[in-house]
Amino acid sequence: MSKNLSIFRQEYLDANTWPQRKDGVPLELLDNLDPDELIVAEQELIAAAGLDDDWPIIGLGHIRSQKSLPMLYELLEKATGSYKVIIAHSIFQICSDTAMIGITLDELASARKWGRKRWSEYELINILYLLPDFQSAEINKRLVHYMEGRYYLTAYNAARALGLPTEPIVEKFQKKWYR
Repeated sequence: MSKNLSIFRQEYLDANTWPQRKDGVPLELLDNLDPDELIVAEQELIAAAGLDDDWPIIGLGHIRSQKSLPMLYELLEKATGSYKVIIAHSIFQICSDTAMIGITLDELASARKWGRKRWSEYELINILYLLPDFQSAEINKRLVHYMEGRYYLTAYNAARALGLPTEPIVEKFQKKWYR
């Protein structure tokens, strides 16, 4: 077994500690694999994919795994909330299925229902950085809406996801907090 494949397995597939997961999905581990190793990694990501861990799904989208599409569409039917957006994002990365834009918009709209938040702010922040990949004016409007919203972390991360400076967000909330 190659060193890169071993590192991928240990730090990606078997990552289950806070230190391994705190900085997010280590997609660079997939980028470091040679073509033969990537075939093995793809099979292992497909085997690991499910509704209990989004890292394999994100990895499959990143490597644009055509083989995973039937399974991803099946998982999409079962998923809800931010998890559904993550799966839709991976499908979109693989095959540019524009139906995934509508699914994402529907899920974002349902993040707040009946006057209550259905998603935590942290769930929303996790997917903000996926949204620009859709290259959709409607999704970008949603990002701007979050950026102009009343929640600091969401606004800050929406600005970063859009590639905009965060200083105006920080200043806006400092004025609000320190009046």
